[in-house]
Amino acid sequence: GPYFYIGGGNGGHLVEDLLVRMGWLRIHDKNREDFKLKWVETKNHINYYCFKEGEQLVNRIPNNAILTTKIGLLNSLREYERVMAKVKKGRYCRHLKMGDFFPESFRLDVRDDREAFFNTYQEGETWICKPTGMNRGRGIFFISSQEEVTALQERLEMMTQNRQRARLPFKGPMARIIQRYVNKPLLLDGKKFDIRVYMLIACTNPYVVMYHPGYVRLCVQDYSAEDLNVTAHLTNQWIQKKDPNYEEVKDETVWSMEHLNDYINETLADDKGLPQDWVFNGLTRRMKDIMLHCFHSVRHKIQCRLGYFDLYGIDFLLDEDMKVYLLEINVNPALHTNCEVLQDVIPPLVEETVNVSLDTFEKSRKNQSILPLTSMKNFQIIYNGDPSLHLPKIPPARGP
Repeated sequence: GPYFYIGGGNGGHLVEDLLVRMGWLRIHDKNREDFKLKWVETKNHINYYCFKEGEQLVNRIPNNAILTTKIGLLNSLREYERVMAKVKKGRYCRHLKMGDFFPESFRLDVRDDREAFFNTYQEGETWICKPTGMNRGRGIFFISSQEEVTALQERLEMMTQNRQRARLPFKGPMARIIQRYVNKPLLLDGKKFDIRVYMLIACTNPYVVMYHPGYVRLCVQDYSAEDLNVTAHLTNQWIQKKDPNYEEVKDETVWSMEHLNDYINETLADDKGLPQDWVFNGLTRRMKDIMLHCFHSVRHKIQCRLGYFDLYGIDFLLDEDMKVYLLEINVNPALHTNCEVLQDVIPPLVEETVNVSLDTFEKSRKNQSILPLTSMKNFQIIYNGDPSLHLPKIPPARGP
């Protein structure tokens, strides 16, 4: 059968089990170029110069950082906002505004941007500072007083001056964004939570982009706006595992989407004026709209070759008014199965990701219509660039 290579442990055994069942053979040398599929955690396992378009598949789009780093996403959304403002000038256009779903954010590595933040900050506000290319909550801290803002300002200024004095090749302060903290997050039984869903770019030639429902991540500790300990504010498992009670309650820190839907139906729907099953209707629709907006912001910039595909973990937050915020888009989302809900969600997600990507690849290679996709079960298409869908319709011939 065809050869496949796996680099890194994230979801690798799930991919291996599937492909071996299909009669494929695993190779272990990352420099071999006779593979049909590479599934890796990081791009350094892929030699894009030797990639054979239309013959091979790799699960990383080379320039995905324009979507999956904090600065990349911020830049892409800002630029798309500027472009769309020009395009739709004076015309009504159903179009999301960045401020409707993305917390106000500034870049600290760009002088004008950080000055804009220092001028925006008001005493008593809480902002969250995040390094651009790190995950698992590493390097994150809060700013919640003018004193802390002034200290940050002085630190950044000193770093800039030191570099200039040393005559080093100039690099700005560490690439970070600072983002307005979402006040009054919705709580589940007193705990802060976010929602992890998935976006699969199953094919880039033509584009086939899909949404997949995910799960809910809760903090171990009860939420307190005054206590800025990250374990009560950041829901990812890497942070939560540091809590001494984590092992005892880990199955309670991850809910299925069905559990969230039942909880909102029973305890919040009446109070918030929501229809029953809002999670699977209004909320899902909103998350898909935001996801599609993010995709459109980079659609003309992504490097497209037949055989590139990529799975992203997208994190959303709800506030008390049930407003939906996009927090971030993650490359190489965690595919661990260390609690019951994840055992139900992750293996089918990985299997379907591989099957759908293989399916779209083969159909595109043979110039066949992308749909129907028999491998598609839980994924839902949000964008289909199949050219056969967009051919001009030939009007019927008129009679004499």
